[in-house]
Amino acid sequence: MIGIVAYNTYYKTYNKFERRTIMKRHKGLVLFVVVLLAVSALLAGCGGNSAKNQGGSDAKNESQPVTINVLSSDDFAGFRKSVIPEFEAKYPNIKVNFMSVGYDSLHQKEVTALESGGDTYDVIDVDCIWTPEYVTKGYIIPVNDRITQEMKDDIVPAALDILKYKDNYYGLPMFNDVLFFYYNEDLLKQAGINEPPKTWDELIQQTNLMKQKGLIDYGMVWGWAQAEGLICYYTALAHSFGGDLVDSSGKPAVNTPQNVKALQFMVDSIANKVVDPASITYDDRQMLNVFSQGRVPFGMNWSFAWSVFNDSNQSKVVNKIKVGLAPAGTPEVKSATCAGSMGLAVTSTSKHADEAWKFIEFLAGKDIQKKQAITAGALPIWKSLYEDKELQEQHPALKEMSAQLDTAYNRPSIVWYNEFSNALQVEIQNALNKSKTPQQALDDAQKKIDEIMNNYGGKY
Repeated sequence: MIGIVAYNTYYKTYNKFERRTIMKRHKGLVLFVVVLLAVSALLAGCGGNSAKNQGGSDAKNESQPVTINVLSSDDFAGFRKSVIPEFEAKYPNIKVNFMSVGYDSLHQKEVTALESGGDTYDVIDVDCIWTPEYVTKGYIIPVNDRITQEMKDDIVPAALDILKYKDNYYGLPMFNDVLFFYYNEDLLKQAGINEPPKTWDELIQQTNLMKQKGLIDYGMVWGWAQAEGLICYYTALAHSFGGDLVDSSGKPAVNTPQNVKALQFMVDSIANKVVDPASITYDDRQMLNVFSQGRVPFGMNWSFAWSVFNDSNQSKVVNKIKVGLAPAGTPEVKSATCAGSMGLAVTSTSKHADEAWKFIEFLAGKDIQKKQAITAGALPIWKSLYEDKELQEQHPALKEMSAQLDTAYNRPSIVWYNEFSNALQVEIQNALNKSKTPQQALDDAQKKIDEIMNNYGGKY
């Protein structure tokens, strides 16, 4: 009995001691964990502007390779791909997965990916007309702190502003572009014509002369298919006849007398066989194929067309094409064309925004812009490059192209631009197909556009 009592007393004393020891150890462990968490939080607080919060990369070892996904329009895609090895050599820890699609598919592909919220793309190609939409929907990030004073001073203002919305910058232009008027100097000389037409009436006269001599079937080919390119061409023609697609406040106004005259000119040009009637089925890429065969003297297209015309693998008109000012439709207008620059922006879903920006900055740099101008025919974004003697020698059309920049007009800056464009495309095509008169087509377009505007609460 005494033994049992003694054992119980020892057991209780031992357990009490052990419990106290364990509790002390437990309290010590808890204290250690609390301190560790506090230190971690303090360190995180010191870096409050984290890379991720600033649109930067996730925290990781600088030596760990990063792959950025880039989606580009087909325009100049070949050149961009060709300089990726140079970029990767400069930044060995950044790899570029470069993809490109046709312009007409680009917007839908980007919107689909960005609406899903995934990080499919780090860098996207943005047309100037998409900037308001992409900003208001939160697709791309502002880069004000990355735009240097040199960029503001030396990049052509109209080009730098294509990715600017309400005083914020969202990217950099990749080329400085407008629709240019190309003419086949060889065909004109064969007809005894020494200068390109300065007005659309002169173009009709020269066309008829070349047709009489059996040199051509049609005077001009366009890309008037029902696509965004049609609105670019129509913007140029509307301004050529003294019109505009918006009023002085920026509100859409497409059925003005001047705009009707421009559309009537398009319809009459087809009817009178001045313009290849298949133009209403061609986009601006298909138009290139026709013009490059050497049987059409006049055409309008973007700056990249210059390199196509002078590529013997794609063209029969190498060294025969010149650039002139786009003809005017009324005496009050010297010349008019449509601006069409595009730029690259970093997506809001990118996990590698710092690396993405490096790639954008690289492509926009003066060395690459000069190389792009020489090899691909794109106009550089930097004003100083237009004075570069080597570039002037290597790009024979640089002087003539730069002269057209002062007469370029932008398409309307509207948040719901794509809906505006689609409505106008349909009705212009109705006129070109002779389903409606130009006046009726534009009146119907205006009604549809007004309905769209009302759906947005009157905002434009």
